[in-house]
Amino acid sequence: DWVVFATAPDQLTAEMWQDLLSQANIRCQLRAGDTFGFLGVSPSPVRLVTPQADAEVARAALRPLINLHKTTTDGQALPEISAD
Repeated sequence: DWVVFATAPDQLTAEMWQDLLSQANIRCQLRAGDTFGFLGVSPSPVRLVTPQADAEVARAALRPLINLHKTTTDGQALPEISAD
């Protein structure tokens, strides 16, 4: 079974996370229905899924990226990003 392990703030971010996890040989897909290719890039949150057996590894690999939202150069807070 595939399970949701993270939610990106938008489709572009989700695709970047998916690519980075793929490069680390972690299976990951965007949740069907969260993206709409015919409408362009979705600005809505997108869930990432992985096989249940890989969920903890995927979360651990993604955690440093998610924590980047706390670091800014201009002092402005960035939107919250969640790892489900």
